Amino acid sequence: MRSWRWFLSRVMRLFLRWFRLCPRRGRRKRPSRLRDLWNYGTVLLKSLYYNVLTNSDTVLDCVFEPIYWLVDNMTRWFGVCIVHSLSFKVCLNTYPVHWILWHLCYGHWNLLMLVYHYYKATTTCPGFSPQEKSDIPTVTICKKCIVPKPARTHHCSICNRCILKMDHHCPWLNNCVGHFNHRYFFSFCLFMTMACIYCSISRRDQRGETHQPQREKTTATEGQGFP
Repeated sequence: MRSWRWFLSRVMRLFLRWFRLCPRRGRRKRPSRLRDLWNYGTVLLKSLYYNVLTNSDTVLDCVFEPIYWLVDNMTRWFGVCIVHSLSFKVCLNTYPVHWILWHLCYGHWNLLMLVYHYYKATTTCPGFSPQEKSDIPTVTICKKCIVPKPARTHHCSICNRCILKMDHHCPWLNNCVGHFNHRYFFSFCLFMTMACIYCSISRRDQRGETHQPQREKTTATEGQGFP
């Protein structure tokens, strides 16, 4: 089955042939300088693509390549833009302007901090027990790794290594929380809590409006004597 690009190139090729077959009266009136430029451009264009494997369809394909790229890469964002524009209109009808600015500033700041600390907690190495030999005396040795265990070092059965100042192995981070990423994990939990509280407080008015019809219906039913 042929693609729509092939059909478009065929249509453009027919259009060019029809243009060449138009009456030549107007062409005779053109000055020789313009005709020379036209002929030079035609020869130059043909010299760029002419070989045994290509034809004029290749030129049309190259000319329309930016349009193809826009269609292939921008079409999927049309739905996102429509949803955002409609959502923004609903926000304008629901919130005053100063609340919209506050939500945009604080909400994006909180989201940025949340994503940043989650990324750092996930990618930062928690810190492992040193494997090389040293002259520093140690108190204990890990029975599984057979390496020295500094204070507050514990063996993680999932990572199969000894973690410095290990707190726990977090499944949401897919990483241990230890000496080097403990602050990022704590900041991530803090900003997550702040975001939950902020969303709960900012949505209290809409939550009341959502349940208001149900409460009115229940009150009307009880007033009519129905249980």
